[in-house]
Amino acid sequence: MILQEYLQKEYSKTSISGYENMINRYLMTLGERAEKASYTDVLDYIGLLREQNLHPKSLRNNLFSIKIYYRYLVATGKRNDHPCQYLYLKDQINRAIQVESLYPKEILEELYTNYKAKNPENQNRDKIIISLLVYQALSVLEISQIKVSNVNLENGTIKIKGNSKNKGRTLSLKPNQILLFHNYLKKVRKKYVSGKMRKESHSTIKNRKITIARSGREKDWFLLSESGLQFWAGSINRMINREKGKQNKLIPFKIRQSVIAHLLKENNDIRIVQEFAGHRRTASTEAYKQTGLEELKSAIERLHPLQ
Repeated sequence: MILQEYLQKEYSKTSISGYENMINRYLMTLGERAEKASYTDVLDYIGLLREQNLHPKSLRNNLFSIKIYYRYLVATGKRNDHPCQYLYLKDQINRAIQVESLYPKEILEELYTNYKAKNPENQNRDKIIISLLVYQALSVLEISQIKVSNVNLENGTIKIKGNSKNKGRTLSLKPNQILLFHNYLKKVRKKYVSGKMRKESHSTIKNRKITIARSGREKDWFLLSESGLQFWAGSINRMINREKGKQNKLIPFKIRQSVIAHLLKENNDIRIVQEFAGHRRTASTEAYKQTGLEELKSAIERLHPLQ
């Protein structure tokens, strides 16, 4: 029994894709050591994820996926033990929104305007990802789950799939995004599908095509990796922070929070902002409101001579 069959047997259809992505990322990082990895190896990998400033919830999801992988190995007789069965993370999730510390609009616009991809051939795709962060306030999960059929350039809209956190919704695209999306779909995306974005041996290309054919899903994803597979949500943090110093690193989820807060500060109707953000409860949107006292406190902290 292969891993995918095990996942389909044991877990819900809506969760399988995410588990596969996180497991594949783990396997790519550890390579041949993955199957025989120890408790320490798993801890070291979680440490690498922490260095990427992943949200504590993302860390837990990655660990859960790794545990699934080793359950599979035990179930199929490839291992007699589970190296991280009793490993639990204590990273605290701070649910309070520190509105005064969110990113100014100038920082978000600068990220989009000045971004340069490490590989120039990825520039179009990467700019699309950044635009979805700063204009539609999407989460990295929502971005990774967009399918080609969700993009309607004729109407200038994009359909966002709902998840356990946010509601599904249809959002408008900005004019500059429509041109980016058009060029990507007509020219660039075909290179990702064919594997031309990455130098691979014939056997690697063949194995990748077999994987795509078996899953029947990757060909539908809007944003693809250089291997022609679904773009991994966890890559976005690393992508936008390439060559940035520790003090200048940006957190994708904080970008989403900043966009929502700015919309409310501009006196947009709270129910419209709620629909835009996909919040299930009005209270979730109200948490982004900034009071005059918070603005004053933020200004004092910025201008204080000892800061």
